[in-house]
Amino acid sequence: MGLFSGKDADCFELFEISASFSHRAAIALRKAFGDGSVDYNELQNLKSIEHEADTHVHRCLKVIEDAFITPIDRSDIVEIIKEIENITDSIDSIANHTYMMCVKKVNDTAKTLMSLVESACEKLVELFRNLRNYKKDFRKINDLIIEINNIEEAGDKTYQAAMRNLFEFETDAKKIIVWKLMYDQLEGALDKCEDVADIVHKIIVSKT
Repeated sequence: MGLFSGKDADCFELFEISASFSHRAAIALRKAFGDGSVDYNELQNLKSIEHEADTHVHRCLKVIEDAFITPIDRSDIVEIIKEIENITDSIDSIANHTYMMCVKKVNDTAKTLMSLVESACEKLVELFRNLRNYKKDFRKINDLIIEINNIEEAGDKTYQAAMRNLFEFETDAKKIIVWKLMYDQLEGALDKCEDVADIVHKIIVSKT
């Protein structure tokens, strides 16, 4: 029976597809930041990915609504789907602010934070690929959750150092505004990756 048939929803595959959109968006943003000069064509590609992800979410919610049986609670499925969507939306928001604030070049700190977002999204895809067997592979899944938390922690340290450096040494008010917002948004995307991992951990602990 097809993934979107609405009779026996494969929520684990729905999660993995959702996470793959976040990962693709993160890759597109990292590429846009790649050599330090912002590639606006790559930002447009990210926008297309975000639209695809939105469509996927609507289809997921319909499948979940129509499904006869779900392997975990419907409310948990919906929560995970929407939290993953928040990651993709947050990455898209970074791209939007890059455009609106006319950012032409990004610094090494922004590139580092973006690489961490990409790594966290990659780990989420792996997490959801293994989630189907959560009772048997609990340790592996828990290790992936810890890895995502560690990536977020590395992002926090990078963010704090960047903000301290910004306010200690930058004197141009416009640059302070631009980079504070950019750092906030990048750190926020990492927080959302950790939020998804924590929700998965909460659910599987309650089921095992």
